[in-house]
Amino acid sequence: MIKNFFLTLSDLFYPQHCAACQKALREKEFLCEDCWNQIEPLSKPCCDICSHPLPNFDLKICNNCADRKIHFVAAVSAFHYRGLMQELIARYKYGRDQSLKPLLQQLIVKALKDERLCGIDFVAVVPVPLHFLRERERGFDQVLPLARQVAQFRNLALQSVLKRTSPTSYQAGSGREKRLYNLEGAFALRRATSLHGNYLLIDDVLTTGATLNECAKVLLQAGADQIWAVTLAR
Repeated sequence: MIKNFFLTLSDLFYPQHCAACQKALREKEFLCEDCWNQIEPLSKPCCDICSHPLPNFDLKICNNCADRKIHFVAAVSAFHYRGLMQELIARYKYGRDQSLKPLLQQLIVKALKDERLCGIDFVAVVPVPLHFLRERERGFDQVLPLARQVAQFRNLALQSVLKRTSPTSYQAGSGREKRLYNLEGAFALRRATSLHGNYLLIDDVLTTGATLNECAKVLLQAGADQIWAVTLAR
């Protein structure tokens, strides 16, 4: 009772603020209503494989997936990577704003409701790894907290079985061909192991899908049955 009283006083004099616009919030939310409305959920029609928006429901697969070998069954994203969502991810990933971590963890689990993930028996959640030099430069691994949240939400083990073998150049802003070339052979297993069953890959953003594709290939080569992926934004 006393604890609740002091919590109420704390909320009164030190209210929580919107993570985007800093407006004081009455409810224990991360964003105000106006900012929530600026985040755009991905919706159909979209590519069955990579979730890229499609012009109509007659199309099932986008051009990006049609002309190359895709090693994952489907990559599911929760939101469009634009506007406020893009700003929030940039602040977290490049601006090192750790206050955004709980919000982004809350948002990524929304992608788990996608019907393409329903009924799948996963062995574990696997985060897309950051090269140790990039992690040292950035100060943290931005994907690992997202993967932990997904693992907890789905009651799955978290297995960091992948490593990035080279500090590839920044992917943001790179064209499709450069991304595909840049990531060839960029991932490997941390140690020799034999995998089995289905795995769920986690990354923050999906663009061409090159990163997820390379990671999925390594997991399949190690014995995994099938790979699905989840990202925060597309």
